[in-house]
Amino acid sequence: MMKFLMKASAVATLVLSPAAAFAACTAPVISDENLVEKGKLQLSINPTNPPQQFIDKDGKLQGLNVEMAAELSKRLCLPVELVRMDFPAMIPAMTAGRIDGMNTGMFWTEERSKLMYLVPNGRQSVSVVVAPDSKEAYSKPEELLGKTSAVEVSTYQMNWLKKFSDDSAAKGAKPVEMRTFPTATNVVAALLAGQTDNALLVDSVARDLVSKGRVKEVLSGLGAARTAMSFRNKAVAEAIVKATTEMRADGSYKALFDKFGLTPLKDDEPVEIAGPGPA
Repeated sequence: MMKFLMKASAVATLVLSPAAAFAACTAPVISDENLVEKGKLQLSINPTNPPQQFIDKDGKLQGLNVEMAAELSKRLCLPVELVRMDFPAMIPAMTAGRIDGMNTGMFWTEERSKLMYLVPNGRQSVSVVVAPDSKEAYSKPEELLGKTSAVEVSTYQMNWLKKFSDDSAAKGAKPVEMRTFPTATNVVAALLAGQTDNALLVDSVARDLVSKGRVKEVLSGLGAARTAMSFRNKAVAEAIVKATTEMRADGSYKALFDKFGLTPLKDDEPVEIAGPGPA
């Protein structure tokens, strides 16, 4: 496992440095003893989920979470290094102390809130998509039962589908035949290759693919929940809370979500560490 984590962490990174002219930059907000490596904040990212995070035609990291990291870098007066790796490797890498946190739009869950310090900063849900020429039609989640679904491994959408399938099977229905893949890109490839009847994706990813004519959305709004950044160190999480709250107050937070067509937190949802954090 450690060899895998080292390999995952060694892939190309993007370092975002605070603007020299940013008025608040006098000294880093986060001290070195709270960081994995002195002088920088290292966050994992999986660039397979547009418009949250993706690689553009020139091979550059783009998306809401990339620009959010750049803005946080300014406010923290600290370089932020985005480390590319697949989602299944992220939590083990953070637990092993190889990265400071995760910047990937991960769904908040109570279980995860006990493993790490989660700071919700948006809202998303799960969508069901089919190939653009598919005759499959769904009007309710129950019509997924007995079908074959592609889903990204170790994700909120996988857990949502498994619980839905297990609960339905306990009542006598046919379970969903779930096939898991390492990335959303692999999920879509499997769907378009005819390996599954449908696929479950984060709603923003589904909308992006629909706009490109690659898939057809047939169900949406499933399992709506907050999405969050996550951290191994409480002082780091508290600094992110403060910086994000400042962004919310000056309007840059909402402007960023509007730019990428994503859903911000509700007005009555505070920016905070949600959950107890690791024991």
